[in-house]
Amino acid sequence: MKTARFLFVVAALLSIEAINLTNGFPSFSTLQSNYPSYSTYDSDTGMVDHAGLRKWLYYKNTCAMRVSYAMIHSGHSISISSGECNWSGVRAARASGSYYNKKYIIRVGTMRCYLEKTIGAATTGTQSDFSGHKGIIVFQGCNFQVATGHVDLWDGSSCSGTCYFNSCNNVRLFKL
Repeated sequence: MKTARFLFVVAALLSIEAINLTNGFPSFSTLQSNYPSYSTYDSDTGMVDHAGLRKWLYYKNTCAMRVSYAMIHSGHSISISSGECNWSGVRAARASGSYYNKKYIIRVGTMRCYLEKTIGAATTGTQSDFSGHKGIIVFQGCNFQVATGHVDLWDGSSCSGTCYFNSCNNVRLFKL
């Protein structure tokens, strides 16, 4: 009986790291371990294929897809309805197993809206304001030619992909 209780306590403690207890969202370390890096999937076609998304997404910006992938593979089911937060209805139609048909967010604005509804308000600030804090970072108001912004994981000192502090005037951190 004592062994069973001990194992239950150990299992409970291990799951605390995987899930942020304040809102049921995956912990930063869990997201980071499931994030598909640019060095592994450096082409836009490679990321789309890896996630099992439809080929019409080839050569599109993949930052929101990568964060969606990390969330899904960390056990978070993206709960969003068609039209909500301007969601386009993208699903992993070419994926297999339990990842088949999972919802993906492909736009930065949609990801920001979803995170606000799921996690709560973000902190707006600069790179120095975010130093030492971990979470999902959203860059908007950028001087990009095509993209409307960028979303990434922030480990307290750097982004998993690329940071755009000098190119964007609206930077928000959803702390995890």
